[in-house]
Amino acid sequence: MSAPESAAAVGARTAGTKTARHALIAEILTHRAVRSQAELSEALAERGLHATQSTISRDLDELRAHKVRGPEGAAIYALPVEGGGNETTSPAGVEELGARLQRWCAEVLVTAEAAQNLVVLRTPPGAAHILASALDHAVLPEVLGCIAGDDTVLVITRDDATAERLTTRLIDLAG
Repeated sequence: MSAPESAAAVGARTAGTKTARHALIAEILTHRAVRSQAELSEALAERGLHATQSTISRDLDELRAHKVRGPEGAAIYALPVEGGGNETTSPAGVEELGARLQRWCAEVLVTAEAAQNLVVLRTPPGAAHILASALDHAVLPEVLGCIAGDDTVLVITRDDATAERLTTRLIDLAG
């Protein structure tokens, strides 16, 4: 069971909205090699979300998903990286997202402090949204979500121990 699937198993629920469906499709395509719309439909159904083939086709088009060569040579769906030109996010591209998080931690993370299951990250003014975006796109299983202000990012984790580990990890990434 992969990290996102285990998160779903412990109580995460997905709303039936188009936005929620798009987010779930993006999560699946980032963590799993999906070769067809039928495979994507099965992956969505495993998470309790049922969609028709035409809806999935439209969603993939709206998300600008396209097929790329996967690690084993098969054609798999991938999503474009925000602001990344021709870069894509696929299971093979997860390492690049980690590198992006590391780069932004090194450049803008000033402090990180855990408070129960929350992590408060401080950045220079105007930089919090960049770090929050890097955290969101890294799709870390320990992160339930984050909220960015001007110079502060609030990261929500499942429990206190996870918040402490994440704080240490982010400080280590910052160097």
